[in-house]
Amino acid sequence: MDLQIKGKKVLVTASSKGIGFAIAKAFLLEGAEVSISSHSRERLEKAESELSRLGKVHSFLADLRNIDDVKSLIKQAYEEMSGIDVFCYVTGSPKPGNVLTLSDEDWKEAFNLLLLNAVVAVREVSKLMSRGGRIILSTSMTLREPLPNLDLSNVVRLSLAGLVKTASNELAEKDILVNAVLPGWTMTERVSQLVKDRASRESKTEEEVLKDITSVIPLRRIGSPEEIANVFLFLASSLSTYITGQLITVDGGFVRGIF
Repeated sequence: MDLQIKGKKVLVTASSKGIGFAIAKAFLLEGAEVSISSHSRERLEKAESELSRLGKVHSFLADLRNIDDVKSLIKQAYEEMSGIDVFCYVTGSPKPGNVLTLSDEDWKEAFNLLLLNAVVAVREVSKLMSRGGRIILSTSMTLREPLPNLDLSNVVRLSLAGLVKTASNELAEKDILVNAVLPGWTMTERVSQLVKDRASRESKTEEEVLKDITSVIPLRRIGSPEEIANVFLFLASSLSTYITGQLITVDGGFVRGIF
């Protein structure tokens, strides 16, 4: 099936590893021209080397915690590709912790990374997009199902729902579609670290923690970055022209709530 992604100009942030890398790879495999970013030069160079075998790739150093970096990244990618048709805003995750252990600075950093800079990114990229553009934010199932010891993610990510709904309404007149993907447990470095932390806190082995996690997922397994990337492809494709303002959970059935 032709998703009509070939030739599209795509910017994927935080894309040197994990879900972001999988998204960039998926678009390249469909024939898109892709810009990637990372705050780590070493990881960025490695990712560019791997991805450039699949198609046309541009790479940019950018720390998504820094507003100026976010603005500069969008401007540079736009100029390098002569346009941005699809913008995938992927970020790292804030540190684990609860209200008793997290500092004021922890909360401010999470707010800047997960909300404020997402607002800036949506604003800046929407100014440059032509009609029919797609903005897809990657957030987390914690928006719908709070998880223990992930208080920063549980609280701050909720604001992304308001951003998606509001921006989708305001950009509809330009036929720019705005959606969010909410990954569940996905096998990334971040999840591996969370498993290690939980194993330490609960005096369990990592294998026991993974068994505990998968036991409450109806599909009885953790997802792959590629499975998340496939949803980004769909939302950017010619098959999703009547979908906007949506929060799409990809979690193997973990979230039990209806809404």
